[in-house]
Amino acid sequence: PTKRFTIHDSLNSRDVTLSPRDVEIIRRIQAGAYAHPEHDATPDYVPYYSSVPNKEGLHSNTVQPKSRFQPSKWEALQVRRMLKKLKEGSIDMAWLTGEKRTMQPRPKSETDKPYLMWTGSEEDELLYRKGPSHVPAAKASPPSTAESYNPPPEYVPTPSELAAWDKLDVSDRPYGLV
Repeated sequence: PTKRFTIHDSLNSRDVTLSPRDVEIIRRIQAGAYAHPEHDATPDYVPYYSSVPNKEGLHSNTVQPKSRFQPSKWEALQVRRMLKKLKEGSIDMAWLTGEKRTMQPRPKSETDKPYLMWTGSEEDELLYRKGPSHVPAAKASPPSTAESYNPPPEYVPTPSELAAWDKLDVSDRPYGLV
């Protein structure tokens, strides 16, 4: 039974028997969990701070800046612009409240009218149509070693060897050319 939990320590050159707890720790590490089963990953929350804010603090005595009590210059500018447009009549309250999207009716243009998608003759369509891309013809493979070999005269086959080579079946010949 201990052979199952015995590993070889090659650094110290000895066999080490693991306890069931060691095996459990190794399995938890391999699974990506905390090593020790007793570890609580989500402990109970201890409320260190109460929900009631303290009056005292680091910035409790600081004087509020004057800008917090003054109206925004940017908002005043926007209000002035809107009042001017209201007096001119370029906008009305319906536009300000969002009941109307625009003040001017949208002008009809030529693109709003229906049109034919396929117009013109077939010749025009053939001119503008792109065909399949050009595929070049396959190149002939370069000659193999046996085909490009120019042997010396003592290695050239004799007429009797050529006759025997011709009698062989094409699939049985050692190479394609002589």
